[in-house]
Parts: sequence; structure tokens; C-alpha cells
Amino acid sequence: MGIQSSNLNENTIKKLLKENYKIDVSKVNKIDRGTANIFEVESEDKKYILKEFSEGRSEESVIKETNIINFLKDRNIKVPVYIKSIQDNFYIKFENRIIILQEYVDGYTMDNNTGDYNKVIESASILGKVTKELQDYIGLTEDGIIEKWFSKESLEKGITKMQDLKNKLNEDNPYRTVFEKDLEDKINMSIELKENFQFDIINKMTIMNSHGDYSVQQLIYNDKGETTVIDFETAKKLPIIWEVMRSYSYIDKEAKNGELNIDTLVDYVKEFSKYVKLNEYDLKYAAQIYLIQIVSSPFGYKQYNDDYEKTGLLEFALFRTNLCRYLYKHSDEISLRLQKEIFDCTEV
Repeated sequence: MGIQSSNLNENTIKKLLKENYKIDVSKVNKIDRGTANIFEVESEDKKYILKEFSEGRSEESVIKETNIINFLKDRNIKVPVYIKSIQDNFYIKFENRIIILQEYVDGYTMDNNTGDYNKVIESASILGKVTKELQDYIGLTEDGIIEKWFSKESLEKGITKMQDLKNKLNEDNPYRTVFEKDLEDKINMSIELKENFQFDIINKMTIMNSHGDYSVQQLIYNDKGETTVIDFETAKKLPIIWEVMRSYSYIDKEAKNGELNIDTLVDYVKEFSKYVKLNEYDLKYAAQIYLIQIVSSPFGYKQYNDDYEKTGLLEFALFRTNLCRYLYKHSDEISLRLQKEIFDCTEV
């Protein structure tokens, strides 16, 4: 479901596509998936995907995404095809919202943590291929991501947010006791990391161009064995092992409760490493770098406390906290396994 309610209805969509794309729309269906408002649109002989982004999405970001997609398409990576308007732009605007139109990708999607072993390894291979090709793309920056997600300051801000939320939980919140325990655990883990993690280590890790939000949610499969990668809006330079760890944790059905299968994780990282070389710091601190990003976020807890109908975000919050506990407890084991089996190195 989109972050913001849509300004569009069926008649508005028909009018916009007729005026800007010369497309006569016969059918419109809303798709509840992702942070944008997404519509499946049909003409007499073709299907499309229309996306209406939330306010704040800049024209520059759309141009960046279309440039990346066209770059990858030229390198035989399966990506969506954006359609230009009659004004020769890859987007239009309606009531201060940016709208894009894509060719429909025929296939199916998968929910988080529903992938079997073969799908898990396929995901690692796709991420490896995409990341390898993106290293030749010019223009991506860190965009402040290190300070925002992987710094002592980010942990300090997260601790403050979680403490504030813990003190403001609704009395009638049906999960109040669970929230109090979860937030307290996350605060304590954040404090320990803030005081003991050597943040200058991040400068020694592999920071490179990447998708920025790669997960099973960004993959469309078809019966021909083809997989399309979507949504490059947040592509940037970042610690690549974070993208690897996160994407594994979101696809493996055995990780549904937040507890990772380390054997499968090792295989996932091995498969990715066929395309992109990782260094000893990536492998030694893989669990910790992922933990630093997710442990300080109250996302899901705040949203559910504000609206008890947001059960999907509640489930996501509970999953991530269980994942934090697992990473915190097993970071040394993950580190040793990755170093031994991938880099054949037990010390940095």
C-alpha cells in the first residue's frame, strides 16, 4: 500500500494517459504493493504499470532511475521498460505528484521469506550480476547513507527515538508489553554497539554502486525462468555486504522468524562473490553492519501504535527485532564462517 493516498481514480488515469501517451485505457486495477501507488492499466491490446509517487519524489530521482534502467538494459539485465510521454519525458506530473508509465512485466512476485533454496541462490546471482554491471555506471554517490545508517550518530538518534516511543505507547495498545520489551532490547543493543563498535572499520569495507533496496520484493519471476529487477530509485554507493545480508534475510523461508540459516547464508554470499569480490572486512563485520542499520529503527512500532490496522508493519517490526537479537547473538559465528569458507581468513 502506498505511503500516501492516491490522487488518482479510473477516470483521471484514462484522461492522463490519453492526453500524455495517446493510450486509450479500457481497464484500471489498483495493486497494493510497495510505497508508491501502483495501477495495472489495460488498453485494447496491451498492459502497463502506472506508478504515482508520493510528494517529495523529485524529478531528478526519476531521471536517475530511468538512466540506470536503460544502462542495465543495454547490458542484458532484465529491467522494466519506461515509456516516454508525447512531451518526450519519462514522467508526467499531476497535482504535485510524479507519475511514470512502464510496460507491463508478465509474471509473479513473492512475499518476504517464502523462497526455497534455489530461489535464494538465484537472488544472490542476480544481485551479483546487477552489482557487477553497476560498477561501470557513473554518477552515483553515497548520498549521506553512511552517516544516516551506519554511524555512531545514527545509533544515538535511534536510541532517542525509541526511548521517546517507549514512553508514549498507547495505554490500549494490544502489544504494549511486547513493544516495551522489544524497544528496551533494541535500545540496549544500540548502546552496546555505539560504545564498542569501531566505526572507522566501515571505511575499510567495500563501498560500491548498488541497487540500494534489493530484495525479493523487487523481483518479478516468469515461467520461462526469467527474473526482472525493478525499483532502482534508491541506487547509490553503500557497504555492499549490507545489501547482501539484507536481501538474504528477506528471501529465505527458513529466516521467517528472524533466525538465519548460516549454511544457506554462506552459500548466498559465495554465489554473490562469483561476480563481486568481497574483502576480509566485509566478511568479518557482515552481521554487525546489518545490525547497526536495523537495530536503531523504531519503524513499524510507531506506525502500529498510531494505527492498529497496520498489522503488516507490526509483523515486519517484530521480524526485524527478532533478527536483531539473532545477529547480536550470532555475529561472531557468522563472521568466522564467512571468513573461513569464503575468504579463507580467520583474522583481520
